Amino acid sequence: MSEDAQGQSGTIRPPDTAENSVVVCGTAGGVGTSVVSALLAEHRAATSLGGASWWVDAAGNDGDLHQRLRATGDQALLRTASGTGLLPAPDAAVTDVVVHTWRFGAVPVVDAGSRPLTVLSELETPELRDVTPVLVVGPRPDLLNRAREIFTEWDDAGVLARTIVVICCQVPTLNHQALTDMLIEVVAGRVAEVVGLDYEPILGDGTALDKAAQQRFSQNTWTAINQLTVATGAVRR
Repeated sequence: MSEDAQGQSGTIRPPDTAENSVVVCGTAGGVGTSVVSALLAEHRAATSLGGASWWVDAAGNDGDLHQRLRATGDQALLRTASGTGLLPAPDAAVTDVVVHTWRFGAVPVVDAGSRPLTVLSELETPELRDVTPVLVVGPRPDLLNRAREIFTEWDDAGVLARTIVVICCQVPTLNHQALTDMLIEVVAGRVAEVVGLDYEPILGDGTALDKAAQQRFSQNTWTAINQLTVATGAVRR
């Protein structure tokens, strides 16, 4: 365990809330990992956690989510209109990031980028046993084929069983339903839950994702986000 993960009186534990801390990984770049993780943190802030909901940017990229969410305030921890805290942590280990937020009573959603095999070793540790992993997958044949190794490695490590899979469709003309159904059939019973996120025109614009933009989401999008929110609020194992 790193020095930051150890308190003076013992291991730092997560806040006593119904919601779990979450680590979100993409099975490839560009599948929607940052957007899915940010919207989860936003929905939790709006519905249950308030300012204790933090979105942590640990993807290691030059992202623009803080701008798209119209966050303001202290650069060390910006806030959105929904109350979500946005914490930049580009160079930190996921374990250190999560424990750091717990010190402030926060319940983070960590955007770990497209590093599912790298992050897996941390998700196996006792420090993160109460954290819910999320894998974001794109419903394209090439992306699903590339995800096979990731599912196998996560399954062998015993992490897949507590993982929520989000199938994120980012192309409006993509006939993804057959691929989505196939993936659900393959992973059903091996993962905690599967959430299908259909193409959302507001997200497809690539512009603002603030509270006003979120209010224009389709009902299908809200249903998927709510399903993901409920799934990550399950009782800790």
